[in-house]
Amino acid sequence: MNSFKFLKRICLIVFLIILLFGLSSFLFSQEAAFAQLTELKNVAENAGLGTETAPSKIISQVIKTLLSLFSLIAIVIIIVAGFQWMTSGGSEDKIKAAKKLMGSAMVGLIIIIFAYTISYFVIQKLSEVTTPQVEISE
Repeated sequence: MNSFKFLKRICLIVFLIILLFGLSSFLFSQEAAFAQLTELKNVAENAGLGTETAPSKIISQVIKTLLSLFSLIAIVIIIVAGFQWMTSGGSEDKIKAAKKLMGSAMVGLIIIIFAYTISYFVIQKLSEVTTPQVEISE
């Protein structure tokens, strides 16, 4: 039992480190990418166009982030179930519980992948419909 508590602590620490680095890279990468668009922003402001981010883009980013977080949790559960299986010592009850946990996590991961695919498709189609198409004539 003591090794299981130790494993839970290790998994929690690894999860928190991954979450910390994932969020920090997410926050800093946007700033670096948008820094290259300074000149384009100046032109847009001079033309009277707003620089706010569209709500659909914010919603899609939140959905992608949440689904990524859920998939990370499912992968950690799969790893924990594998560890339980490997440390079961041949006990049929522990192996059965580990298999059940691993199967549930795999089903969850498949659902998350389908949810990501569906949300990506729907958001892409909605943004195509709602974004005005501007033709530039010379």
